Amino acid sequence: MKYIYLSSLMIALSAFFFIGCENAEYKAQSNSLYITDAAGTNNATTVTMDDGADINVVVRLAQKVMEDVEVEIQFSPELLAEYNATSGTEYEVLPADMLPKNATVIIPAGEISANYRLHVDDFVTNGITYAIPLTLGNVIKGNIVKSKAQSKFIYVLAKPLNVSVPVLRGNAGNVTTLPETDWGITVDAWTLEAWVRMDGYSINNQAIFTSGSNDHEIYIRFGDANRPYNYLQIKSLGGQKQTASDLEANTWYHWAFVYNGTTLTIYRNGKQDTFFDPPAPKGGSVRFDFMKIVDSGSYFRNNCAMSQVRLWKVARTESEIANNMYFEVNPKNPNLIALWPMDEGDGTSFRDATGNGHNATSNGALQRWEHNIRFDK
Repeated sequence: MKYIYLSSLMIALSAFFFIGCENAEYKAQSNSLYITDAAGTNNATTVTMDDGADINVVVRLAQKVMEDVEVEIQFSPELLAEYNATSGTEYEVLPADMLPKNATVIIPAGEISANYRLHVDDFVTNGITYAIPLTLGNVIKGNIVKSKAQSKFIYVLAKPLNVSVPVLRGNAGNVTTLPETDWGITVDAWTLEAWVRMDGYSINNQAIFTSGSNDHEIYIRFGDANRPYNYLQIKSLGGQKQTASDLEANTWYHWAFVYNGTTLTIYRNGKQDTFFDPPAPKGGSVRFDFMKIVDSGSYFRNNCAMSQVRLWKVARTESEIANNMYFEVNPKNPNLIALWPMDEGDGTSFRDATGNGHNATSNGALQRWEHNIRFDK
């Protein structure tokens, strides 16, 4: 009986220690390291750069452990390339010489998390939006695994547009671009976008853009025959479409007009507003021969402030429009036909930042310059 009792006791103790070890092993395996920002549904966040930026990266454990845990902080260009492809963004990796080397973060024993402070000095972006694709690297100390899904995150360094803008009035003149005729640029799709602020909608036919060619008209104006005139209308390829009559005076709107070869869509502030299918273009493609701004003569009585006029030879997606409207775009993007930032701050000329030579000149339309304009506020 004593033998049976001792055997039973040994079996019970063995089972106890086995279960205890198994639970300890399970606890270690079920624990993981992750980036707090990556724990939500977003893969990236925007960090506004005003005289540089400080990014507070919080690295966290699922459960506390009674030993220090140290993990590498690494930077992955491949992560950003994947994000750009799926999000319609054009971010570039912050240059390596601006990123720390051999960075690590230590979560002390008994603590659940630790902060890693990443400082970025202010710098000139030249139209490029940079990002920091951060990942957790090797676990240097501690028997902890990294979360596969939550060990990577992207910090976008955004320098919102803060620019000078021209205030134009069409009944005083217009803005023409070079060459004034016969560009001879034929495209299967196109996008035209700009920030526009009208101080009123007192009359119809206030045309902000006249472009295309004799065969392929693109005519964009505020107001047609029907009152009130606080709506935007586009006429192109023998068809036309307009927004609701709900535009407010002295309010900035970002407008984008996108033709994908079949459908012409108007986007307002990064969101689809309305669309239509115009007749097929003559010859199957659209030809651009010129671009004029505030070009309806005596009809254009209100003041129009304008900025960041971008003409593309592709149909930009809604996400591409929304993700880039508050920021500069890279003037070297090969899909740009012309880019007029209109941010000179003085004078009567507006450069084509692409270098394609479509520089613009005010022919009496410029009334004054306004400075330090932010569209995101």
